Amino acid sequence: MQLILLAIACLSVQFVAKYSGHNVKKLPYDLVGLGGLFFLLTSASGLDLGGLDMVRPLVGIVGSMSPILGWFCLLGATMMGVLDIFKHLVHVEKLLPH
Repeated sequence: MQLILLAIACLSVQFVAKYSGHNVKKLPYDLVGLGGLFFLLTSASGLDLGGLDMVRPLVGIVGSMSPILGWFCLLGATMMGVLDIFKHLVHVEKLLPH
């Protein structure tokens, strides 16, 4: 349940940022949304559907790789946001002499 809530929170970040008027690059928000999709894929791969025996190893691989990819997306978006803030701070300091 916590993983599903994390996925919903990641997917709703773009909408919240859009309606709050926050204006930054779109790519970090896309990465957070992509991380949310990976977290949904993780929770979906935990379901026991009782399907073919050939599919079970593939579901196991997807279930182990998708949370790692989701966290990499969140980490990448965080680093891009931090770099954007640092770039903005350096640019403001050059404009304002002491």
